Amino acid sequence: MIRCILIGMAIGVVAEVLARLFHLWVYHQQQTPVLNVVGVFGLVMGGIAGVVGPIGLVPCFAFGFTVGLLYEVANLRVLKWWYFPGERLAFIHGHAAIVLVLSLLWGLVPPVVATAEAALPGARRASTIASRLERLNARERQLLGKLEALRQREREVEGKLEEIRALRQALRERQGGGRRGAATPAVGH
Repeated sequence: MIRCILIGMAIGVVAEVLARLFHLWVYHQQQTPVLNVVGVFGLVMGGIAGVVGPIGLVPCFAFGFTVGLLYEVANLRVLKWWYFPGERLAFIHGHAAIVLVLSLLWGLVPPVVATAEAALPGARRASTIASRLERLNARERQLLGKLEALRQREREVEGKLEEIRALRQALRERQGGGRRGAATPAVGH
């Protein structure tokens, strides 16, 4: 997760540098770009990227798009932390178009962060170790299930053996009880 946050922050720095160089948007306060890079690019979008594995890239994009859309609309309507000079963003004109395009770009940030994180050295090793551990845990659960089934079968077989032994003992007792009263045959005649 930390790596995803740092990658998100790096993407945020690149975005803010490009915005400043090309005068794409202007902040009313100097600390706002730092909050944007750390808070939104790093913590929010990096955090979303951290859950890509469990939810997948498409839901991750959708979540990033939704958060970005809400963030851009909140800035336009309430926060007013930045503005777009002349209601333009490069060749895009009008707030609605700007918000839509930026929301699409926000949606791309988490999948890009997740892809970059997976490409870093050690990421495969960590995920490989995690996947190996998960496979071993699954195999252990499977074997424990088989072992419990064998133990259950053993208990069933032992129960049947006890029934057979009890029946055999009852037959011996019956056989032995019938002979006591009978005459013993003479040997040698």
